[in-house]
Amino acid sequence: MQLSEAELITRAPVWYALSELFTWRDLQDYDYRWMAQVLKDSGLSREEIFTILDEEVAPALQTNLLYNPTPVIDEWSEDDIKELVSRYVSRKPTLIERVIPSRYLFKQRRKYIQDEILKLTAELDKST
Repeated sequence: MQLSEAELITRAPVWYALSELFTWRDLQDYDYRWMAQVLKDSGLSREEIFTILDEEVAPALQTNLLYNPTPVIDEWSEDDIKELVSRYVSRKPTLIERVIPSRYLFKQRRKYIQDEILKLTAELDKST
């Protein structure tokens, strides 16, 4: 998928906010409030935000939670996230992504961040 400059400008802050779900750090209430505010400011619908999470951010950053022997514990810079996720969305699907049903990959990714998603959703509910 090739993103236009306008799409990158809209998505980069969303990617950065959602990247917090993929660090090994314990997120606090203020983290969820900040993420919810960034997501709200993006002007994207909740459906669009969670599609971006599931199809762009999670596949690009999941290795930090699953396979990385020295995971990022703190946070990435916004430029790091823009580079990592941009690179992911602009490449061809991997062999695994072509063979394994996307529904299965989605479930695998979500199970590692389900609690965080529930907390973020609750915060989004407060801010609407």
